[in-house]
Amino acid sequence: MSEVLNIKYRLKAKQLLDAFDLNLKRLKEEGVDADGNESEAGTIDLLSEWLEEAIENGVEIDALHDRARQLAQFAFERGYTQHEVEELLTMRPNPNGKRPE
Repeated sequence: MSEVLNIKYRLKAKQLLDAFDLNLKRLKEEGVDADGNESEAGTIDLLSEWLEEAIENGVEIDALHDRARQLAQFAFERGYTQHEVEELLTMRPNPNGKRPE
């Protein structure tokens, strides 16, 4: 049973990181949804949450370094302050893996 859970967490982590990569690339190349269904700040926060959730699903923090750097660089380019970027990159993974609703 433990092996099944590990596979489940690895798949979830892979999905989170794939979504992170895809959405950060989209933001860089196209910006936010033109229909107004998305805010840039909200999407940046979501990207940060996905990194945090990836940690909850077993990804080592060192493996997220490049993605965290890319997110920080993007946030700085968008006018975020040093403090705001630090807040984005402060990971508070939930030890039991349950995300707040």
